Amino acid sequence: MGKKNNFRKTWKTLTELGQEFGVSAVKFGNLLKQHGLREKDGEPSQLAKDGAIFEKITPKEGKPYYLWHSQKTSEYLVSQGVAKNSVSAEDAEKMTSARKLARSYMEAQKLDDEGSKLGYMMLSEMVDDIKKVGLERFNQALKSIGYKGDEVNLEGW
Repeated sequence: MGKKNNFRKTWKTLTELGQEFGVSAVKFGNLLKQHGLREKDGEPSQLAKDGAIFEKITPKEGKPYYLWHSQKTSEYLVSQGVAKNSVSAEDAEKMTSARKLARSYMEAQKLDDEGSKLGYMMLSEMVDDIKKVGLERFNQALKSIGYKGDEVNLEGW
């Protein structure tokens, strides 16, 4: 069991590495492309292969994916001038949760605008989760995923 924990401490997903840099998995993937570690199609580049910076994982079911060497990837990006935002693991987790909530909120809002009771029910179920991640963080997440409406205000909920 200890070996698996060591493996997962060394090899991380784009989401996990992105959290360390204070960005989403998509933005982190784009950083890897900008700095030559990934090709345009998302596959690891020759530079990443030569540096043994990634590990291809092929599950028994589902499609293969990549884990990235945490230390090597971080050190390389920092050496390229990418700022590593000092975001605590707790804050990073809240940011990820806020983005997920924001996507659900947009879906619920659409249903509510169409007059669906389900939309209203979904919105009312999200209130406690929004409070947990913080209203300001939630509103920032909404903006970051392209929400065009007004900021959310929890008064009356």
